[in-house]
Amino acid sequence: MAESKSFDLAASPGQLLHRAQQFASEQFSTATGGVEITQRQFALLSALSEEDGQTQTALVQRTGIDRSTLAELVSRMATKGLVSRERAPGDARANAVKLTDEGRALYATAIAGAAAADEAILSALPKNKRANFVEALMRISRALDPEADPKDKKSKKDGKDKKKKKKKKK
Repeated sequence: MAESKSFDLAASPGQLLHRAQQFASEQFSTATGGVEITQRQFALLSALSEEDGQTQTALVQRTGIDRSTLAELVSRMATKGLVSRERAPGDARANAVKLTDEGRALYATAIAGAAAADEAILSALPKNKRANFVEALMRISRALDPEADPKDKKSKKDGKDKKKKKKKKK
C-alpha cells in the first residue's frame, strides 16, 4: 500500500490566492455599496476609460478576462446600455467596444469604492509589506502572459540596458 503524502492546504499558495480573492471580492462588494457592478465589469470599464474603442481581443489582453467570458460580459453590458459594440475599422471580424455615457457615469461612481476596496485589502498587511505584496501579485499576473503589457517590455528592456552599461563601466 502506497504511503499517502500530506498536503498543507493552509499553506498552499493556490488555496491562499483563492481565499485572498474571496476577501478581495467581499471588500469590493462592500466598498462599492449600492453600485451594481462586479469586479470584472469594473475592470472592463476601467480599461475602456483608459482607451475607448478597443477590440475585444485587446480587452482580453488588458483585463485578463478570458475570451468567452469577456464576450458574454460585453454582451450583457451592451444590453444594459453601459457599452456599445461596432465593427472595428479595418477588421470586419472584430468588435470595437466603447463606453456609453451611462457606462462612463457608472465607472466614475464606482472608482471611489474600488480604491477603498484596494485600501482595505492592503490594510490587512503591515505598511512595510504592501509594496512587495503588490509587486509579487504583478509578477504572478505577468507569468500568465509576459508579452501582454507593453509597459513591462519597456521596463525590462530599460533594465537590461542599465545592466549592460554597468558591466561595461566595471
